Amino acid sequence: MKEIERNRFCVIQSYAIQYGNPITLQVGDAVILGEEEKDPKWKGWIWVENATHKGWIPIQILEISPDRKTGKVLGDYTAKEVDVEKGDTVTKIKTLNGWCWVKNERTNEEGWIPEEIIL
Repeated sequence: MKEIERNRFCVIQSYAIQYGNPITLQVGDAVILGEEEKDPKWKGWIWVENATHKGWIPIQILEISPDRKTGKVLGDYTAKEVDVEKGDTVTKIKTLNGWCWVKNERTNEEGWIPEEIIL
């Protein structure tokens, strides 16, 4: 990745939000576990459900029960994504399992995008 400036990157491929109603979790929330992502480039994500939402979350924020059917959330998390267009500049705030939490400088919105679409 080529940085424009420290933590600022250029979007090389547009990305549209895939999940319009993202799962949002807080410390202590209980979730039902689904399958772990099998694609090597997205390793570390697991599908979960709670009473109101479903979505992919990083496995690192879970305390998994011995039967691997449920989990307890160890850190606040939202699966909110952000739309970006090719040529946008984003500020990368954090990276996790092939995804980046960014601020789109054009819209001032924050959310997740795939790391592979920034340069």
